[in-house]
Amino acid sequence: VKKVAPKKVAPKKVVKKVAPKKAAVRKPKVGSGSSKTGDLSKWYGADRKVYLPSGLLDRSEIPAYLDGTLAGDYGFDPLSLGKDGKVDQYRQAELIHARWAMLAIPGALIPEVFNSFTDGSAYTGAVWWETGKYMLEGDGTLKYGGAPNPLPLVVVAAFEIAAFAAIEKYRADNDGPAGQGADPIYPGGRFDPLGLADDPDVFSELRVKEIKNGRLALVAMLGFAVQAAVTKEGPYQNWLGHVNDPFGDNLFTVLGNPERVPTL
Repeated sequence: VKKVAPKKVAPKKVVKKVAPKKAAVRKPKVGSGSSKTGDLSKWYGADRKVYLPSGLLDRSEIPAYLDGTLAGDYGFDPLSLGKDGKVDQYRQAELIHARWAMLAIPGALIPEVFNSFTDGSAYTGAVWWETGKYMLEGDGTLKYGGAPNPLPLVVVAAFEIAAFAAIEKYRADNDGPAGQGADPIYPGGRFDPLGLADDPDVFSELRVKEIKNGRLALVAMLGFAVQAAVTKEGPYQNWLGHVNDPFGDNLFTVLGNPERVPTL
């Protein structure tokens, strides 16, 4: 009887899980820029514009962690928040809040402006700070362009909480419908359908424009809130009052009017 040698079994291949690659952060090239942009050196690098003129601020006084690589870095950090090494986290928080503010400004203005061209009943809760009150009173429905919104406040709040939770989870896990490994604040791909970031120089300039407009929107939304507390009116109505009577309806006359002083 011939002995048959046992067959050698090939070892199973172990497939290692590869962690998703982090998207490479494209640093702006400081120089003259492309033909589609201006001089990027005024926004990035050591010779960029800072928050005070050269005669009032020595560049050696600017913190080392504000080195001009971030868009909108003017060397301004009076509270020294970035000395803990979390500058990138602060930038993410600032930019996300700035984007929400840029959405909030038209969201607060458009219903009030549109309602001013009607008899006042086409948009209930048109003034942004009164919307929740209208949803709590009466039948709890709102009108947009005369069309009723049948969803009560509880349903709207539940949907918003669920949507925000999902969005923040995708962002925190760096995962979601758009895939893994995307840049947490400039994901590109599906979030850039027009290809605005294809040119690195154009992208660098757009980032500066975005953060500057976002900071303006943050200040504007704060102004909306203060106006609402003082005048009990919406921003569009405040603007109309000032345009119609600039010397009789302005900051000084409003603050000097005891009837418009907010009380707690």
